[in-house]
Amino acid sequence: MKATKWLVFFVYVFFALGCTSSAKRNQLVNKAAEAPRFRIGLVTIQEPKVYQAKVLHYRIPNPTVTLPGRVASLGMISAAKGLDTLALNYNLTQMLQDQNFVISRRLTAQLKKELATVGYEVVDAPLRDHRHASDFRGGFCLNEAPTSEPCANYFLHVVVDFAGYTASTQGQAFVPLLQLRVQLISVTGENDFPQLSNDQFGVAGTTDATFKLIYAATFTYGGIVPVAGPTDVLASPGFALRDSDELRNHQRIIAGLQEGADKLAKQIAVNLQ
Repeated sequence: MKATKWLVFFVYVFFALGCTSSAKRNQLVNKAAEAPRFRIGLVTIQEPKVYQAKVLHYRIPNPTVTLPGRVASLGMISAAKGLDTLALNYNLTQMLQDQNFVISRRLTAQLKKELATVGYEVVDAPLRDHRHASDFRGGFCLNEAPTSEPCANYFLHVVVDFAGYTASTQGQAFVPLLQLRVQLISVTGENDFPQLSNDQFGVAGTTDATFKLIYAATFTYGGIVPVAGPTDVLASPGFALRDSDELRNHQRIIAGLQEGADKLAKQIAVNLQ
C-alpha cells in the first residue's frame, strides 16, 4: 500500500512539473511573438575555466596558408583538449586573473556595440547554467530557455571554446588563438533572416517549430594556420611570442586576446546583418 502511494505521488509530481514547464514555455513563446523583429537577447557569456598555451607537436608539411591546413590544425587542437598527452600545456589562468582580465566581459561589451552598429537592439538574457551537448552537431545547447527583459524572440548564444596561445612545436613562436561557437535561436521558430537559414540544425529535445536554431558557426581568431574568411580573422603578427619564455608577458597576451575579442565580435555582427 505504501509503495502504491509513493508511486501515485511521483506520477503526480512528474505531471505537475511537466505542466508547469509547458506553461512557462508557452508564456515565453507568446511574449517572444510580440517582440520587435530586430531585438536580440545576448545570453550570458561564460568565462572560460582555463586560459592555456598549447604546444601541439604538430608539424605543418606545407606552410602555405590553406583551408585544409586550418582544418588539420584545429583537429589537433580538438584532440589535444581531450588528450593532454598530445600537447604540452602552459596554464595562463592565474596570471591573467591576477591582471583582472575577463575575456567574457570584453566579448559582451564588444558584441553589444557591433550588433547595435548593424541595426540590432541588444538586451541581456541572463543565464548561468550552460550545458555542452556532444550530440548537437558539435555545438552547444542550454539547460533552460533563456529569457530577457524586455522580451526578445532571438537569442544569441556565444561560448568560448578556446582562449590562449598555440605553437606548432616546442621552440616555435606562440600565436594567439580565440575560438567561439555561436548560435542564433528563434523562440517562436520564425526566421526574419532567411540568409541565415540553417534548416539542417534542430534544437535537441524539441519536436515542434519553437526554439529553432537558425544559425550556427565557429569563429576563429589567429591560430598556427591563420586563415581570413567569413568566420576566420587573422591575428596581428605583433602579438606573437617568440618562445615559452615569453609566456610571462601578460601585457602582450592580454592585448592579443583583446584584439581577438574585438575582431570576432565585429565578424559575428557582419555575419548576422
